[in-house]
Amino acid sequence: MKTNAMRMLEQGKVRYEVLEYSIDKDKFSGEAVSDLLGLEYRQCYKTLALKHDHDIYICVISVADEIDLKKCARELNVKNLEMVHVKDLLKLVGYERGSVSPIGVKKNKGIFFDDEVMNHETIEISGGQFGIGLKVDRDELLDYLKAEVKDIVKE
Repeated sequence: MKTNAMRMLEQGKVRYEVLEYSIDKDKFSGEAVSDLLGLEYRQCYKTLALKHDHDIYICVISVADEIDLKKCARELNVKNLEMVHVKDLLKLVGYERGSVSPIGVKKNKGIFFDDEVMNHETIEISGGQFGIGLKVDRDELLDYLKAEVKDIVKE
């Protein structure tokens, strides 16, 4: 079965490998998914939706890291940022918790990857559906998403 994220990558001629995993939703975490896939935490990425007023920003960081909202706001030239509440994810970005992918998100003011991504040629991101990850070439993905690389996590 193909997800919208897979279809969009194919349209953009971005190569990917499907990585399936099975985990209870109540045990879900980026680290648990990394363990199931046998990948380093720093190679697996989680997608976070942040908001400033009515603007949504998509930030992608390794599962080993924690977003620094103040640093991120400075990097994005906004006064402040807050996480989009889990209950609002589907309405605002088109995905539910555990399936948020940087590919195919609804309206956003930009997609930003933490600079840790530059240490890995391939990374794992959500495939847009719970239980599906995608292993992608970093440069192809960044180009396709027109994403920017910034220092946005806590030290």
